[in-house]
Amino acid sequence: MLTKLLSLLASFLMLFSPCFPAEEPLFESDPVLKEPVPAANVLRTYDTIHGVSDSVFYIQRPSTETETVCGADFGMDAAAADNYPALCRALEYCRTHPSTRLELEPGEYYLDNQAPLTMNGFRDVCIDGNGAALIFSNVVTGFVLYGCDCVEFCDIRFDWDWEKRPLSDIVTVRNASPKTGELDLEFLDREPDENAVIAALSQCDPQSYTYGAKGSNKEVYVYQKPSCITDVRKTDARTLHITHDGSLRRFANGDTFILRYYVYDTTFTVLNGESRNITFDTVSVFGYPGAGFFVGEKSSHFQWVSCYIGANPDCPDRRTSLAADAIHIVNSDGCFRIEGCDISGQGDDALNVHDALGWVKGVDGNTITLLANALYLRRGDILRFLDEKYADAGCTAVVTDLSFHAETTTYTLTLDKNVDGAVATDYIAYNLNCDSGNYVVRGNYIHENRARGLLMQSDNGLCENNRFYKTEMQAIKIIMDISPGLWYEGTGADRLVIRSNTFTECDYIATGEVITIGSNIAGKAAVTQPFTNIDITGNRFSDFPGRVLLADNVNGLHYSGNTIEADRGTAARVRFGKHCSNVRFADNTWNNTFLGSIAAADSIAVWARVNH
Repeated sequence: MLTKLLSLLASFLMLFSPCFPAEEPLFESDPVLKEPVPAANVLRTYDTIHGVSDSVFYIQRPSTETETVCGADFGMDAAAADNYPALCRALEYCRTHPSTRLELEPGEYYLDNQAPLTMNGFRDVCIDGNGAALIFSNVVTGFVLYGCDCVEFCDIRFDWDWEKRPLSDIVTVRNASPKTGELDLEFLDREPDENAVIAALSQCDPQSYTYGAKGSNKEVYVYQKPSCITDVRKTDARTLHITHDGSLRRFANGDTFILRYYVYDTTFTVLNGESRNITFDTVSVFGYPGAGFFVGEKSSHFQWVSCYIGANPDCPDRRTSLAADAIHIVNSDGCFRIEGCDISGQGDDALNVHDALGWVKGVDGNTITLLANALYLRRGDILRFLDEKYADAGCTAVVTDLSFHAETTTYTLTLDKNVDGAVATDYIAYNLNCDSGNYVVRGNYIHENRARGLLMQSDNGLCENNRFYKTEMQAIKIIMDISPGLWYEGTGADRLVIRSNTFTECDYIATGEVITIGSNIAGKAAVTQPFTNIDITGNRFSDFPGRVLLADNVNGLHYSGNTIEADRGTAARVRFGKHCSNVRFADNTWNNTFLGSIAAADSIAVWARVNH
């Protein structure tokens, strides 16, 4: 009966189709990437990566036909208190001797690193750990690769010295009094240090102690407002008494939190300076006081294969891994893959891939001021401008001079022409010379982390055969996002394929949906369609609290062949915003849901297009 009613209603609406806005023409994608096979090179092998729509690119690795040196030759010794100087000597040898293989003997090597391990201009170098562990203890960047070509890390573990500086603790709230602004934090695993600086408190599952309490979202980023905690006093061996300004008033007795001492303090490994052909194979990262991997400055052709990013399984009292994102890619030249990896326990997203935006705050002839904290610009780069609603402003300009003001995170740019009249305050700009697209995320297990699984905000992305489990927020988010003072990221995305994945208990804290497609410009949605040609097919969704999909600002969405399983009382719907067109919504299966198969829309025109 319901199906007949829907068919009649759709037919009725079609009688009035001239009243509806005309269907947007389907966006035509650029040709897919087809890289030539790398030229024969006795020093290199290569991996062939097949991506979206039969695209292909190649990532080169050092071959085994190289000179081999041992860490011990440079003084590395598992019995030493500090192996940082010895490892620096070994890396310097590799820098000056291209096509070298550096091997470590099994063991644990502690590093009292006062500065990053810098790898500048390395060529055809493999660092083989043979299962060895490098243990860091200082809050500085671990590795910096700059201008490297063909470098591989394999069979090596990286860990953090929790005995010197724990990354986090599990705490339970006791004796909470919202009126007086006081509460006790009872520590589960170790005796607290009342002088330790609390950076963040994120609610967690009280049984598994993983990020996210079911259906609840209580969190305070203390480092953003340190004055919110006015007093910390140790009252017994496992308890801190906290006095606050009301910021923790929602915390209730029995709530369990991950207390982090670090958030975005540093990064484990940075790839910059147009580095390329970088591989991490069978690498484990058990912990670091910041993000895991950051890739930028037009670096390209990099990969993580069979890697593990998560808490050390041999240390049950270490409940978290990284303090921020596992992998963050911005302003790169793309061509990367993440395959066969296990990623969990980090304090932010598993993967965020995007290019950065700038927000225009001043225009004076050929000089503009851009508010931006991650935009990568050089002289000669071409800026594209869009208006405050993300519609094309019909203007591009070349950067002829620039300066960055860190204290205000603003650029002052000199352009090759006068843009008065074409560009205005609150317009948006991005660098056409950066493209983090062409990537494959395949066969991974992404689970039990804070925030999102994947932020897919660049073109030509393939996400297939992954298992998503208990991500705190969305498993996948496709967004163009301007949040003033925080971030300016995502220039739109074309040709994304999300297929044959499983999503179980995702959006655990009930923020809204498992997959989101949309936009945010300082709290408002765009009125255009920065997302085009997105396929979500053959996936299985189960045990989630709200919508399976929220989609807006998209032209060319194919959602079919998916299976959705949820409790009978859950809507499990798909919802379409006002700016959707060319939608194919068919052949999906709903099990144990209530009216789950109805797709809702924010306008009659979109509803009719979807349910035609």
